[in-house]
Amino acid sequence: MKLWGGRFSGETDGHAHAFHSSLAFDKRLYKHDINGSIAYAEMLGRQDIISRADAVLIIKNLKAILSDIENGVLDMDSTA
Repeated sequence: MKLWGGRFSGETDGHAHAFHSSLAFDKRLYKHDINGSIAYAEMLGRQDIISRADAVLIIKNLKAILSDIENGVLDMDSTA
């Protein structure tokens, strides 16, 4: 489901979807993106911007996503 799915009734044209989709580029950066998000969550927790418990939970789940990508559980080639 697309974020704007409730606003429009028809399907997105395949050409428009391909033009707007950044997955082909983003999937090459997943490891850097996730590691940056982990570092950011660590900082937010250390500075008490978010609770340390929330930081730990965010980091745990980001690491799980990273593991799923690297073990082929999460398909980065999906067009959904």
